[in-house]
Order: sequence, then structure tokens, then C-alpha cells
Amino acid sequence: MAMGYQVGVTPLQMAAAVSSVANGGRLIEPRVVRAVIRDGQRVPVPRKVVRRAINEGVAAELTTIMEQVVERGTATAAQIPEYTIAGKTGTAARLVNGNYSTTDYNASFVGFVPSRKPVFTIIVVIDSPHAKGHTGGVASAPVFRRIAQAAMRQYGVPPSINPAPPLVIARNDAENAHEQPTSTGGSTPNIVALGTSQGSRVFPDLRGLGARDALRELTRLGMTGRLNGTGIVTRQRPEPGTPIDRVATYTLWLERQPPLTRVAGAAR
Repeated sequence: MAMGYQVGVTPLQMAAAVSSVANGGRLIEPRVVRAVIRDGQRVPVPRKVVRRAINEGVAAELTTIMEQVVERGTATAAQIPEYTIAGKTGTAARLVNGNYSTTDYNASFVGFVPSRKPVFTIIVVIDSPHAKGHTGGVASAPVFRRIAQAAMRQYGVPPSINPAPPLVIARNDAENAHEQPTSTGGSTPNIVALGTSQGSRVFPDLRGLGARDALRELTRLGMTGRLNGTGIVTRQRPEPGTPIDRVATYTLWLERQPPLTRVAGAAR
């Protein structure tokens, strides 16, 4: 339907529907708990694909359309300079005593960011806004922007517009122990030694990295924990090389001092 009147959905249902676009057309069952810690081991809750709602081509086309909503449509107030965002505003008259109100509205904005490699879907619904306007683009989109900025910063998600040099992970095994990165000019990527233990994933050596780069790597591993201090990582728990399946959480200690120089396969 072109208009949403006479169709009622919850914010969670709307977020799940928009997330299916972000996931290339696959509808994922929402879950509240990401993982359970049992006896010191982190057991992830399985990701359940309910069904394919739309094909990948349609999802890609919808993503492009939703990007334009933020770039030059009704949701320009949701823009974040470092990231591409796909979203949609909503402005719906509230149902009052069986009739649609002409003064009270539900203002909403739902979107995912970064639009091409999504990490978050965020929905903001405001009941009867009156401060600066009643539309989703005016009332809800700025709230989305502030939440998204904080979330991307907290999880260390790299910018999708003019991104920093990539974080290269060098495996510390016999095959790659003597390999060195080749120079291609431009900015030099950060190199982090990531060992293996009988083919299993292990906790990386993060010492010498800044908070953003450390969080970026840990987010890629799907881990959560805490940071103490500012500057660069000087100490970490667990120790480098600890098997990931034995790690429930992590703690990083940061101090202000010159970073360590890292090479492929080793740190010195």
C-alpha cells in the first residue's frame, strides 16, 4: 500500500521489516539476548532467518531509494557526515475517538547505517510532537542522528565515507610468519598480529592500538567488554592468543604514550 493508514504495526515489526532490506531481503527473527554466558563461556543465541521477504535485487533498489530520502528527501536532518544512511520518514495522524486527528500525529523515522554494510537499524517514534514540527523528518530524524552517532562511536564502526586505512589482520602461523606487507603508497594500514590455536579463533593482541581500532576489531569478532582510560591500549585481559570460545568478556586499559610498531606476524 502506498499509504499506511488502516494498517497497524509495532515499532519492532517496522524495524524488522526495514532490517530485511538491510539484510539483502532476508527477514531475521528479532531476539533480545545476543549471547548467554555459562561457566565463563559465551554461547551466542543463533541467528534465525524466518524467510526471504524480497530478492536481493529489490533490496538493493530499495536501499538506493532510501538513501535518497536521507540525501535529498524528507530526512536530511538524519545525515551523519561520515556515514551513508538509508531510511524513511513517517507522519501519521493519530486515531482519536474513531477519527483521524488533524492536530496530533505520530512522527517516526526508521533507518539503517551504514547503508551498504549495515550494523544498526534504529527506529524513532514520537507521540504527538509539538516543539518544532510534527513530521518524522523534523521531529524524529534528528533523534535518529544523535543515537546513531553515539552507537557508531561506541562500537567503533569505521566511516563509510572517506574511510580510514583498513585494519589488516596478520595470522601468526608458519605459513605467514615471514610475510611482510608490501608498500603500495598512501596511508599504511595498521597491522595486528592474530594467532591461531589448532585452527580456532583466538583473542588478538591489541596493545599499541587506539581505542577506535581496538573496538573495530573486537566488534568484528562480536565481543563486548569495557575500556579503562584514554589513549592507546597498554594492557588487556584476556591475554593475546586466548581461544575466543573461552572468553566471556574483555577489559582493555589505555594510557597516553607513543604506539608500538607492529609488523605482520609479530609485534615489536
